[in-house]
Amino acid sequence: MTYRPDIDGLRAVSILAVLLFHAKFPLFSGGYVGVDVFFVISGYLIGSIVLHDAQRGRFSLADFYVRRIRRILPALFAALAVTALLALFLLSPQELKSFSQNLAATTLFSSNIVYYLKSGYFENAAEMNPLLHTWSLGVEQQFYIVFPLVLLVLLPYRRPVWIAVLLTAAAASFALSVALVRDHPAAAFYLLPPRLWELVLGALLAFGAVPDFRRRPARELAATLGAALILVSLFALSEATAFPGYAALLPCLGAALLIHAGRSGPTAVGTVLTLRPMVFVGLISYSMYIWHWPLMVFARFHKGRDLSTKETLVLLAIIAAVSVLSWRLIEVPFRKPTTETGRRPSKVFARTGWVMAGLAGSGLLGHLTNGLPQRFADYTPQEIAGREFYKEHTCFLETGQPPEAWPGVENCRIGPLKAEAPTALLWGDSFAAHYVPGLQTVADTLPFNIVQYTASGCPPIRDLSVTARPNCEDFNSRVDDIIDRNGIRIVIMAARWEWYMDTNALDLSRLHETVEALLNRGIRIVVLGQSPVFRFRNPYDHTYFMKSERAYSITGQAADQPVIAATQGARFVDTSDYFCDPDPCKALPLCRIRDEEGFYFLDQGHFSAHGSTLIVQSIQEVLSASDRPYGE
Repeated sequence: MTYRPDIDGLRAVSILAVLLFHAKFPLFSGGYVGVDVFFVISGYLIGSIVLHDAQRGRFSLADFYVRRIRRILPALFAALAVTALLALFLLSPQELKSFSQNLAATTLFSSNIVYYLKSGYFENAAEMNPLLHTWSLGVEQQFYIVFPLVLLVLLPYRRPVWIAVLLTAAAASFALSVALVRDHPAAAFYLLPPRLWELVLGALLAFGAVPDFRRRPARELAATLGAALILVSLFALSEATAFPGYAALLPCLGAALLIHAGRSGPTAVGTVLTLRPMVFVGLISYSMYIWHWPLMVFARFHKGRDLSTKETLVLLAIIAAVSVLSWRLIEVPFRKPTTETGRRPSKVFARTGWVMAGLAGSGLLGHLTNGLPQRFADYTPQEIAGREFYKEHTCFLETGQPPEAWPGVENCRIGPLKAEAPTALLWGDSFAAHYVPGLQTVADTLPFNIVQYTASGCPPIRDLSVTARPNCEDFNSRVDDIIDRNGIRIVIMAARWEWYMDTNALDLSRLHETVEALLNRGIRIVVLGQSPVFRFRNPYDHTYFMKSERAYSITGQAADQPVIAATQGARFVDTSDYFCDPDPCKALPLCRIRDEEGFYFLDQGHFSAHGSTLIVQSIQEVLSASDRPYGE
């Protein structure tokens, strides 16, 4: 097989896109598509290997899997072992238990399935998962298992039959991706079936499904268009984009055009991709991918916040150095064993099995022991009250529940019914629901009744589609009917505003339109500002390990000003002021997370029952005045 330096150059583009995206450089808002480019490259190279062996009548499943093991697993297992060792010393029991589950799943090539079941890729808690990036390895490894088995069945047939089968599979997979991306976005993102077409696209190029470009102008046009599609996806897409679906066509077709143009002959873009620095970064790209994310997570964990620009640049230099060492000392030697024993499939499989058993067993041990709490003296895990007041699955709808599941005003009233009093509607996501414990404590003294209308991940904005929560638009569209049927005069709006702005899901013009429409109907509005959000998962763990009852909020005040501007005419309450003070040495506010009576938060940002009660009591006067026009 002919070595393609331009493909290593394309790998460099892919890994740099992912690296800069994960380093939170705003310009590369779509850098996650680097993974999709990797998928197309992988499909092309695997298809080329299989075709090369099949044409010579020597295709062997054992040899194929041995080559994949040598190529992928040594560096991955080394990264997993080092990450597990760091996790043992750095992570709290709760975090180590979750990590251990992920470690076992990664070792068994199923981490993408676990992450589909557990959480979203862009959620704050996911950002502190050192193995989150291995979801893409799970997709590839599952493809490596299935693909050669299918081709083994197709070997007796001619290549046109192979191409027809793969085209059918790719078309079905793409249709599934488009169908799932709206209603089941996590499945579309993580699982192999809706991602299969990206890998098969590369394999189809290897099998000659597309004629070569015989003329130089056609190659140049294809390469230029391919580069443009990738660049557009890097800079124009974002975390709010419905992905993969149709949006994945940009990076995938771009990668396919570049690969195919380079296969047909030299191009100007190909010349850039074959520059020595590009090729070298491509050579270390796999090691860079598997090492960069754990190092980033542990760095943020150590700081308790996002890194500054200077800290980020230092970390990127460390990642580059570690990647070079991993490539030189692990990848290269294992890919080219010097002994006959190292080449024998039975020995390779046996040794791989032992290492997998050790890593998966370590993960199982961490899970069964609840994160080895005995590592720390006097550590007593605590369950912090608050979530049980949300009325989950009824007045607080979870992802996937239809709006019809909301049981109505009578079942979602907070506190006793006060005859002749007006009614207020608490509308928003879980950052609205976390005020319910506090509202229950003061409900008797408020001059109105309160009804809870909340849903996970749904900001209180009409006509807004949220990719990760497909039922939000319908849920929010029912507010007008609820107001009309129940004579509601006051609406209390709350959400995790910064999350929606970070993902570009919050259209401030629509928020403004929502507020204006309610005001025009004579509705009084209270908008509760962004409450603090932290890097920790559990405040008890933070106080235990950091020996501090304060923590930096990662949101700062960034979310408040745009929301204030978009909600003119409403009463705005800055809830972070009650817990946080500006730190003159940092760009982020420093917040109190507990007092002698308990913790103010139950996780990385939701108020505990204690915190909810304190904040609601603090703003009770504002709430009580909400039935009067703003300014009175």
